[in-house]
Order: sequence, then C-alpha cells, then structure tokens
Amino acid sequence: MILQNIRQKASQQHGVIGINQLEKLGATRNKIKALVRQDVLIPSPGKTFVLAGSPVTPFQEISRATLMNPGRGVASHRTAAFLWDCWTPGTDENIEVILEGRSHHQRFPEITVHSPRDSHNITPIRRHNIRTTISSRTIIDFAAVAPHALRSLAERMVFAGHITQERLIAAVAQHSKKGRAGIGEVRELLASWPFTGDIAESVLELRMQELLKNGPFAEFVSQLEIGPYRVDFAWPKWRIVLECDGWGKIDTVEYFAKAARRDSYLQLHGWLVLHFTWAEITRRPGMVLREIRQAFHHQGWRSS
Repeated sequence: MILQNIRQKASQQHGVIGINQLEKLGATRNKIKALVRQDVLIPSPGKTFVLAGSPVTPFQEISRATLMNPGRGVASHRTAAFLWDCWTPGTDENIEVILEGRSHHQRFPEITVHSPRDSHNITPIRRHNIRTTISSRTIIDFAAVAPHALRSLAERMVFAGHITQERLIAAVAQHSKKGRAGIGEVRELLASWPFTGDIAESVLELRMQELLKNGPFAEFVSQLEIGPYRVDFAWPKWRIVLECDGWGKIDTVEYFAKAARRDSYLQLHGWLVLHFTWAEITRRPGMVLREIRQAFHHQGWRSS
C-alpha cells in the first residue's frame, strides 16, 4: 500500500517526490533505501527522488526544485510565468523558486532561490500541478528580473484572462514598499495601460489596440457583431471595419472562404473593410495608421 501511494503521489508531481512527502506516507529510511536499491526510486538533489521510468520534462525539473528539502518552494518570477503559459524560458535560464524565511537550504547552480521580505500573496496556487505564485505576484516578480519583457508578459496574461488592470492595481498597492523590486516598472505599465476594456481575442488585436489608443481613431468598438459576422474592430459612425490577420487565423482554406463571404456581406451593406497582418502591425505601424487615415478620409472624415 505504501508503494502504491508513493507511485500515485510522484505521478501527480511529474514523477518527483520529496523526502518529507515520503515520510508522511509512512516510508521509513530503511524502506526508502530499499526502494532505491530496487530501482523504484532514483535519488535526486535536494533530498528528492524521481520515480523510475517517468519522463524527463521541464515540468519535472521545476517540480523537483519546489520539492527540495524542506519541500516548501514555490515556482516564481520567470519560471512562474512559464507555468502560466506566458513565457518561453531561454536555454540558459535558471529555475526560480521562492522559499520563505532564511532557512539554510542547499544551493544548486541551476536553481535561483529567492527569499523575499515581501510575503504578500505568497500563498501558491497550482499550475501544471506545481506550486506557483498567483498571476499578479508573478507579474511583479517578473518585472524585477526581466523588465525588458514585462509588456510582452502582461499582454499574454491579459489575453489569457489571467489578470486585469484592476487586479494588478490592487496588487501594486499591496506590494508597494520602498525598494521593492519590480514595482516601479509595473507602475509605469499601469500608467500607460495599453489594453482597452473590450475583449481582445488575440495578442495581435492587443497590439492594434495599443497602436490606436492615443490617436484620432481611438473611438473604435472591438468584437462588434454586424449581421451574421463578428469583426475585430469597427467604427460604426464611419462604416469602417478593420481585421487583424494573425498567423493562427489565415492558415486554412476555410478561413479564406469565410473571410471572402464576410467581406462581400460587409461591402454590400456599405462597410469599408481593411486587413492588416502581424508583420504590418508590428513592423510597419506608420503605414498601418496612414492607410487607416486614408480610409477615414474616403468615408468623409476630416481631422479637426
């Protein structure tokens, strides 16, 4: 029965189990040694063990880092952003975990252990069945170590529905403390919050929202239903529709057929339809804005 419980627990944690967990399941030191001799468990750094035959994955390595003695680690910073499915780690990027207190834990070169004085929102949730910091804390911690990529992370977090402006404002208020790393960068992000309250169905649409928000064409409606169709952006007063053609949308014959039917319907009902690709929106924003301006002029708009 003990072996069955050990297998079940380790399988839930990507094939890893910590010494403290083994003891809680009733495994004595002699029993653990016997399981190692029988090649059921493979000793791993930090008084953790890997279940023989379990696949080696990034999730297994992160799980092992959180379970290292004393078994109270929480995936944080860039590693947490990865577990939130919003960050792709570099090949030389350390696993990052938070361990509360100043306990004398063993250090490993591939793991960065943070022992923060800021304990707000440190109670973890589980992402991919690994103890992980909540989304708001993840963003603030991430800003402390990778400020150059903060906006990209926030974009993905918003798109995935993991965070809102209101929740991030509340988190900044909770974490604000003189010298708290990451807070300044997040405040700057909030001061120029680039995402509207309307639903954005793709990261590309968020980029377009940011491009439009401070100019003369900021009074758009996103995800507007026009007859049987729903469009990315629209200016109903001027009968203009704008579609963002991201890679995920334009790689099928079905998409082209549906888009042609939609465009024909809109044009027959007096709408002018614009299309822009990922490359154009991200690399040629000036050209995009010029063409939008031309469309507005065509529809009778004049700048004041």
